[in-house]
Amino acid sequence: MRITNSMMIMRTMRDQNTNLSKMSKWNHDLSSLTNLHRPSDDPIRVARTLRLESDINMSLEYKENIQAAKSWLEKTETAMNEITSVYQRIRELGVQGANGILKEEDTQKVAQEIKELKNHLIQVGNDTYMGRQIFTGFKTDIKLLDSSGNYNTADGLVLATLPSELIEYKVGDSQQISVNITGDRIYGPLVGGKPKLFDDIDKLLTALGTANHEDASASLADMDNQLKTLLQVRGEVGAKVNMIDIMSERMTDVSINLKELLSKTKDTDVAETQIQLITAEAVYKASLSVTARIIQPTLVDFLR
Repeated sequence: MRITNSMMIMRTMRDQNTNLSKMSKWNHDLSSLTNLHRPSDDPIRVARTLRLESDINMSLEYKENIQAAKSWLEKTETAMNEITSVYQRIRELGVQGANGILKEEDTQKVAQEIKELKNHLIQVGNDTYMGRQIFTGFKTDIKLLDSSGNYNTADGLVLATLPSELIEYKVGDSQQISVNITGDRIYGPLVGGKPKLFDDIDKLLTALGTANHEDASASLADMDNQLKTLLQVRGEVGAKVNMIDIMSERMTDVSINLKELLSKTKDTDVAETQIQLITAEAVYKASLSVTARIIQPTLVDFLR
């Protein structure tokens, strides 16, 4: 087959373009720090990259939910600690007032402190997290208790549905956690038109005011049962806080592992790519040198 100058020039230029493309490819990989630029580069790895990126985004969403759930639970735990501590103090004062040893004046002082602590229990019952009531289920814009310590049904609180109004956060694949404790579990059912917790306190105050030690003892027995409930609920919240800490650590590990897998899948191996780029540059320069010897300047000028 006859080889013409034009054929030789075209073949030489094609080879040079091939070498230049290889050099450009390695340079692009190095500058972008990734070796996947379009689906055709490696369809399997591109699909794997998309899945990993989706999993990473989902893990970040779970981490945000876990942090939000933890903050809510920690706020609830703080409130439960305060309620339990105040209620224990009221019981201690009740024991002092019911023993029949205190003078009437001292008993009145005990009763006054109990009233102040009762008001504090009302305040904590209306505690909020980021402007949302923490004990009222889904109705986070309504206070749990009115100023007298009664359930705030006048503003729309529905006691019948309150126990089932659990606020949940999705913290993993098919995994959710409820973060709220409804107020009925803390303050109890209605007794005499008021929450049982406050009904027991009011009965204790009445017994102290009339120096009725038997009624006071009966009220203290009821308060012991209520205290057990408070301790149980507080323990439940504490267990959830511990569990959410474990979830947070696990999700952090999952996120790190996914990012490492993504890096191995799409990121440029800098050392290897530098070697490939240097090799491609050497090949391209060599092809230019050979072309310069094959194609004489006079012929090039003629072709122009």
